[in-house]
Amino acid sequence: MRVTVPRAEFAEAAGWVARHLPARMAPGIVAIAGMRLDAAERLTLSAFDYQVAVTATVEASAAVPGGALVPGRLVADIMRSLPDETVRLSVDEGWLLVRAAGAHYRVPILPLEDYPALPAFPPPVGEVDTLGFTAAVNQVVPAAARDETFPVLTALRLELAGRGLTLVATDRYRLAVRSIPWQPSVRAPEAVAHVPARLLAELARIPTAASRLALGLGADDDGGPRFGLSTGSRRIVVRLVDGTFPHYRRLLPEAVGLSAGAQIAPLAAAIRRVAVVAPRTGPVVRLTFSAGTLTADVGPDAGTTAAGDSGPLSLAAATDSVPIDYDGPDLVAWYNPTYLLDGLVAVDGDEVTIGFAAADPGEAARLPAIITGKDDDGFRYVLMPVVRSEAA
Repeated sequence: MRVTVPRAEFAEAAGWVARHLPARMAPGIVAIAGMRLDAAERLTLSAFDYQVAVTATVEASAAVPGGALVPGRLVADIMRSLPDETVRLSVDEGWLLVRAAGAHYRVPILPLEDYPALPAFPPPVGEVDTLGFTAAVNQVVPAAARDETFPVLTALRLELAGRGLTLVATDRYRLAVRSIPWQPSVRAPEAVAHVPARLLAELARIPTAASRLALGLGADDDGGPRFGLSTGSRRIVVRLVDGTFPHYRRLLPEAVGLSAGAQIAPLAAAIRRVAVVAPRTGPVVRLTFSAGTLTADVGPDAGTTAAGDSGPLSLAAATDSVPIDYDGPDLVAWYNPTYLLDGLVAVDGDEVTIGFAAADPGEAARLPAIITGKDDDGFRYVLMPVVRSEAA
C-alpha cells in the first residue's frame, strides 16, 4: 500500500474512528485494537469490536492499492501533530511509514489476516434529514440511562412507521419523546430498533455536509439484529440492544389540567443559581407555581434537605423567582434540578410550557410534569417528581 492523503481530512477521520476502538480487550484478542486502512479509489478507515463497526472514507491518491492494520489511536495522535500538508503513507516489511513535511514516522502494523470481517450495511429502510435527526437525538439522549442495570434503558428506541420516525429514551425518572418526518424506502416500514444512545449521540457530532442520513435495519450473517446509519463518508453499523422497553405511552396524558408558560433562559438560570446549594447526593429543588410567578428554592425550609443530611452545609438555602404565565391555584412540587434543566434546554425555542395531568394542585404535584415547547414540535419531556414527606 502506498497512498497520499490530505492531512486535515485524514486526521479528522482517524480521530473519529479511533474513538470507537475498544478501551480494553480480552487476552489474545489484539486485532480489534487496530484501525484498518484500505486504499483504493479512496482511503477507508475502519474499527470493529464485534458490537459496533464504524467506517470513514476520505479522498486519497493510491499509487499502490492495498490494506493494513495499524495502531489506531497512535496513528490518530500522529496525524494531529502534523502540519496541514499532504501525508504519504506506505507499508514496508511490517511497518507503516508516515511522511509529511520534514517529519518521518515508522509504526509497527498488526496482522491484517487476524482482523474480523466487517458486517455489511443492513438493508436500507429510508432516509431522514440530517439536521432534523441530529436535533432530535440531542433532545432525547439526555433521558437515556447511563448505567447498565437495565441495558435496554441505555438505548434510544427508534419507532419507524409510515407516519413518521419517533425517538424515545427513559431512565425511569424522566422520559423524552420526539417525532420527526422521514422518507421510508420500503412499502411497510413498521419497525422498532433499540440503538445504544451513546452511539447516536456520537453520530450527531460528526461534521458532514450530507443533507440526508440513510438508515438500515436487518440481521447480520449470524442472525443478530443490526442498525445502520450512513452520511455517505461515515457509517455506523451496530448490534441492537436486547430487552423489553417500558410501555412509555401511558405516561403521556391526552390532556393537561394545569399549565404554565415561561421564558426558558431566565427560568433555567434561576434553577441553576439555587441548585448551587443543593445536596450533591440526591439534589432536589422546590418549585412553587403561583399567579404570575414561579419560585425555585433549596434549603431546610424548602424541604430539599434529606433526613440524613448533617453539618453546616445542610443549612444552606437559596431562593429565586421568575415571571411566568400562570393563573391557576398555588402548586408546589419537588424535582431533581439536573433532570429539570435537561428538559428545559432540550426544548426548541425560547419559551417552554410545563403541564400537569390534573387540575387539583395536590394531585398534579404527585404526577409527572410534561415539558414541551410553546409551539408543538413533536417533543415531549416527562419528568417524575421527587416525593418528599414534607409535601404531605
